[in-house]
Amino acid sequence: MKKLEALEPFVFYAILALWIVPLWSLDFFVTGDGPCHLYNSKILLDWYRGGYKDFYDPFYFLNTNFEPNWLFNLITTPLLAWFSPGTAEKIFLTLYVSGFGLGFRYLISRINPAATFISSLGLLFCCHKLVTMGFFNNSLSLMLWFWLAGWWWHKRDDFRLGTLIKTALLMLLLYSAHPMGLSFAGMMMAAMLAGLLLYETNMKGWAQSRDLFLKRLKGLVLSALPMLLLFMEFAFRREWSKDSNTPDIKDTLEKISRLSSLVTLNHDETGWAIATSIACLLLLVAAIVLRIRERRFEPADGLILFFGMVIYSIINPPSSFSGGLEVPFRMGLIPFFAALFWAATAQFPAWAKLAGQTVALVLTLGFLSVRMPVLRNASDYAKEIYSCNDAINAKATILTLNYDWTGHTPEGQPIADRIWLFNHVDCYLGASRSAVISDNYEANFWYFPTIARWNTNMYQQTDKDGINFDNRPPRADMLSYNRRTSQQIDYVLMLSYTDEFKDHEYTKEIFSQLEQGFEQIFVSEHKRAVLYKRRGL
Repeated sequence: MKKLEALEPFVFYAILALWIVPLWSLDFFVTGDGPCHLYNSKILLDWYRGGYKDFYDPFYFLNTNFEPNWLFNLITTPLLAWFSPGTAEKIFLTLYVSGFGLGFRYLISRINPAATFISSLGLLFCCHKLVTMGFFNNSLSLMLWFWLAGWWWHKRDDFRLGTLIKTALLMLLLYSAHPMGLSFAGMMMAAMLAGLLLYETNMKGWAQSRDLFLKRLKGLVLSALPMLLLFMEFAFRREWSKDSNTPDIKDTLEKISRLSSLVTLNHDETGWAIATSIACLLLLVAAIVLRIRERRFEPADGLILFFGMVIYSIINPPSSFSGGLEVPFRMGLIPFFAALFWAATAQFPAWAKLAGQTVALVLTLGFLSVRMPVLRNASDYAKEIYSCNDAINAKATILTLNYDWTGHTPEGQPIADRIWLFNHVDCYLGASRSAVISDNYEANFWYFPTIARWNTNMYQQTDKDGINFDNRPPRADMLSYNRRTSQQIDYVLMLSYTDEFKDHEYTKEIFSQLEQGFEQIFVSEHKRAVLYKRRGL
């Protein structure tokens, strides 16, 4: 059994490889918002290189504040200087998955080095709905949470200036990703700090434990100070509004218990998600039984308090942004993280460790078996859209009319039934060239690096009676865009148009305008991309 236990790291890295290797079999790893974020990285690269300011300046300006939601762009902007959009995307995802798995393992090892087998189960959470929706900064924040908490726990009694500075830099890095991971990392460290006080008071007495607690608290606050100042400035600039929606607690808890956050692309994943939930529950029950038998307290038992804090925050989400929070999938993973981290405090027998890793391997293969066919079809779809790239001139403005956010195969079968996977797939074109693309939704939010100018914003300046190209079916007043903005629409890209829309009044308007002002110059292999160029261009 000891020889089998020695294989634990190899099994972990084998499972990690199973999550990474398939990425490289795809031309594109398509996500909902991911192509749009990648496109904005290309804008930043062009801006940095110079020579493109005059082209972008009528449409965008740069955000001069250092905000959360920047980290993806900071990582991928230099990647696009060397690699194609698809390759840059895969490099980023490889870094993310590796960082997630190794970070989970690092934190577990700091809690209890004998429980690192749990990190194989943690890997099951690396590809979740936040990733497939393209919420990359949110996903990065969860990964960085593990590294920050593990580092702080390991160095909690190291008060040297160098250690405090490194902790501060980790916190700033986490701040640059997303408030979600930052918030839960803070809650976790606070809970563990309180748990240490109780543990050491029982072991050493109040006076000694109090002094050590205050030193740890002082070090943590000093390290957090730069991040806290930035976050306060961010919070004061944001317009907060109380949400009027009342969360359905029963529905939320049911979705979390079924791990709906792991049903990312297709409902065929549901069984594997439920099996993962059951596996985590069994591990937690086993840990409870083992800890009761041992009749002892652990320094990391503050994680029990953290688990309670997580459940409270799910039942009572912050009202100012709970409407956009979408608790079941944004926060649906957090209780499982909390449970697995506390379970690591138990001393599991060798057979249980082997069983846990075997279950993790089987579940990984199960998830990949149902996800990979969908991802291949999605990659083929994106590759077909991207095939019109060579027909577009440099420094172009592109209006996209997308008739199918779900996506269908050439045979007419839906590609993904769980998510809108193709709402920004055209942005891959902008990630490979200097272009202004209509559905750059990211630029409409002030906390991203690039911000759209309202007077040329195609969302606003192609609308008709308050309806624009983002409608289903799309509507766009293309011919008046020049009059409204003094800018031109160079290309119109029509995605997945079918005759089911031909009798709709918006469609008739679209084709009438195309006939007047544009000429068709490209049709993709399966006619899922049709490109029109402005006459006289």
